[in-house]
Amino acid sequence: MECHIRFMEIRMRIKIVMIFCVLGLASSCVDPFEIETENFENILVINATITNELKTQEVLLTRTFKFEDDGPQSETGATVKIIDDTNFEYVFQESEPGIYLSTQEFAARSGRTYRMSIQTADGRSYISDVVTLPQETSIENLYAQRVFNDDGVEGLGIFVDTFDPTGNSQYYRYEFEETYRIAAPLWYQFDIVVTGRTEDFLIFGLVDRPEEGKVCYKTEVSNNINISNTTFLEEDRITGLQVNFMPAEDIRIADRYSILVRQYVQSRDANGFYEILSSFSESESLFSQIQPGFITGNIVSETNPDEKVLGFFDVSSVSEQRIFVNRNDLLADLPVFELDCELIIPDPGMDDLITFHERVEGFINSNTVRYFPNEPIPIDAPLDVFAFVPRACGDCTAIGKSMAPDFWVD
Repeated sequence: MECHIRFMEIRMRIKIVMIFCVLGLASSCVDPFEIETENFENILVINATITNELKTQEVLLTRTFKFEDDGPQSETGATVKIIDDTNFEYVFQESEPGIYLSTQEFAARSGRTYRMSIQTADGRSYISDVVTLPQETSIENLYAQRVFNDDGVEGLGIFVDTFDPTGNSQYYRYEFEETYRIAAPLWYQFDIVVTGRTEDFLIFGLVDRPEEGKVCYKTEVSNNINISNTTFLEEDRITGLQVNFMPAEDIRIADRYSILVRQYVQSRDANGFYEILSSFSESESLFSQIQPGFITGNIVSETNPDEKVLGFFDVSSVSEQRIFVNRNDLLADLPVFELDCELIIPDPGMDDLITFHERVEGFINSNTVRYFPNEPIPIDAPLDVFAFVPRACGDCTAIGKSMAPDFWVD
């Protein structure tokens, strides 16, 4: 699923680009209007990157979709194979709609060639070009620095250095997975609950609040296309390539932060495909005067040579590194992210006591707030003043998960 999440944004961008290829929209518009897709082409979208990592490999199949649709339609019931130059077949099975996993772990090997074969449930067949595994090159250095971005905002930049002394790598693509620690700023040891009721009022009491809501962890994956190449340089070396940036007041760097960066060495053709895709997806406006043409990949239909296919079959070598960063080591003197934790006190208004109490009960059960008194209250004291804060302020599980990932180091 991790790889599936990582590719979702790229899949979305590919489909948006494809939709514009077939729309023929006007270049500008002044009056508000509702978009309705015309001349839509239902095109197979393929995401497949096989690596030199020994693991269960993954292929994702979907279809382009209209703007007015809720989202992409998965291509289900397909037969997916990857065939090497010895005619050995790596078979994939559908684990979830549109997600095909190899039935055995395998790693792409140097000196082998690979091609992908797909047959859809409706009998259409597709074949990729033959591809090979590029030079394997490790990340030389991954590090964080305090920097300004292009808009003059100060924050934390994540940079990578790499070097291939053989000069054979040249084309690089980067993805990352970042995890950050979150502490609930107004965690309180008790929650309020209804312990009894009469015809005229409800009885409220306090129960222990789980400590799991004190400190949590949130993991996110990159959704941008970050590529670089060294073909115009004297040596196959990348120095100080920024792969991520966070303003000082970003929640991700409010406490402790970790990032895992993956470096893919890819082919020249794959680099060209992602370069075009990146240029389209970074357009300032989807309604720009320049409308993109069809992005040609390396997969074609065997059933119908005129059928358009969107996607690329890539075989890449991968290197990865992880670092941890404490905010106070680099950004201690800069403004820090703060949740909006204004105290919320329900107003009885003109309600009678039972109506007000039932309204408070509904407020508690909404799971949008957490109890937080103005001052500590003895556990056996009557509760007739109700004070709350937004849930995230008293329970970090509103943002992340309470269990630290296996890789986490404090």
